[in-house]
Amino acid sequence: MPQTISAIGVGVTPGNLNFSVQAGSSDTGILYVINTGSEVSNYRVYVDEDYVDWFDISHEIFNLDAGENQAVTFTIRPPTSANGDIDITAYVVSSSPDSDFSVGSGIKVPVHATVSNSGVKTVILLALVIAGLGILLFIRKKKRDTIL
Repeated sequence: MPQTISAIGVGVTPGNLNFSVQAGSSDTGILYVINTGSEVSNYRVYVDEDYVDWFDISHEIFNLDAGENQAVTFTIRPPTSANGDIDITAYVVSSSPDSDFSVGSGIKVPVHATVSNSGVKTVILLALVIAGLGILLFIRKKKRDTIL
């Protein structure tokens, strides 16, 4: 017998996720998914398609008994080219175990990421300075070896 929509339920806490991260590094947040329905439900957690590569999600697909909850860890790793305030949406969708997410209910969770890439620029500049000094020392040594 198919599960009715009223038996399917999804809740989350907190109601949004906020990240502050240096481009090229990571930050982590936790979202608790709650089965607010009256029967076992399947859950799928994902983010906007444009940001899928930015996130590792600890439990993307799982099931919960009625009243049970699951901690889902979001680890954001923006690319080094990212910078600024970025708004993303995470989705938590629930469905009956036999529907394969074709009929169900869901919640949109606002995700805000403040991404800075100033440290990346500093690291690149520092690497260039070190490489330049290494080349300069190499050239000086070659000249000295040639003179001797």
